[in-house]
Amino acid sequence: MALLLAASCAQKAEYDQTLGLLSEYNVLSASGGSTQVAVFSNTDWTVAMDRQVDWASIDRFNGHKSGYLVFDYEINYGRARRVLLVFKAGDQTRTLNMYQSGLVSDSDVVMDLDVSSSIVAPAGGETKIIPFNTNLVYNLDEMYLTLTYPAGQEPETPWIILDKVEEDNICIEILPNDTGVARTANVRLTHTDAGSYNSTDGDTLYSNTITVVQTL
Repeated sequence: MALLLAASCAQKAEYDQTLGLLSEYNVLSASGGSTQVAVFSNTDWTVAMDRQVDWASIDRFNGHKSGYLVFDYEINYGRARRVLLVFKAGDQTRTLNMYQSGLVSDSDVVMDLDVSSSIVAPAGGETKIIPFNTNLVYNLDEMYLTLTYPAGQEPETPWIILDKVEEDNICIEILPNDTGVARTANVRLTHTDAGSYNSTDGDTLYSNTITVVQTL
């Protein structure tokens, strides 16, 4: 009798729940695969990824009452990555952090810009290709340009723009200098991974720094 009563209470608690998940995060292996995600609800619900990614997919975008969805994910040859599943039912929202570890650890990351001395750019601007060596070949579209300037030379808008990153080089565009004075910028690439599995804050790594000097 006690067992029947406990089971009945558990079913009622599940049924009365507008929206619930088993956890706030799910740790996935770097080797890829698929996993089921349980959803608990007593009404209609929807789910979507917080951003579009090409390494993961879900097999449904809505449901009625409790059920599950299948999350498929590809092998991760780079650093750790994540995507968030956002569930909504009624006036409630729940987020599930789908964290996938990577085959490249932070201590093994290579991000080297190959420049032996400063780049001197003409006043009229130019497109510059800089040799680049990295083992994050599957994270190239997640790299960004970080610019710093000497004190007093901070521009209103950046005058160096990252055009593209490839496995063996990067391409930057140096805009024309119409300020009337020579200017300097320090350039490096950054990549931010998923950080730890129970957080949404990533860990950022940096390449070496190169200096760009633009003449009058």
